[in-house]
Amino acid sequence: MSDRLNSLLELYKKEPDDSFVMYGIALEYISMRKYEDAERYLNRLLDKDPDYVPGYMQLAQVKEKLDKIDEAREVYKKGIIAAKKQNDLRTVREMEEFLDELE
Repeated sequence: MSDRLNSLLELYKKEPDDSFVMYGIALEYISMRKYEDAERYLNRLLDKDPDYVPGYMQLAQVKEKLDKIDEAREVYKKGIIAAKKQNDLRTVREMEEFLDELE
């Protein structure tokens, strides 16, 4: 396990509701190709902070890697809604393109 991941896990113990920390942990797991672990932290992140738009993109891509294509589609759709609420049109377009590739 990387030092960065260990540091983030320690921070998570102290601040379990910190969205940035959960996102960072998930990214570390993704870089290690531990997609199930990444999925778990991204799900926690979006349960606690449904407005954390980058989490949707990462979670959908993780679900694709895990061959959970129907779930990935649903995550992209939820992410598009969240991004529209924040007027993040660039992310809306990106997620729509990824979603179209799955259709």
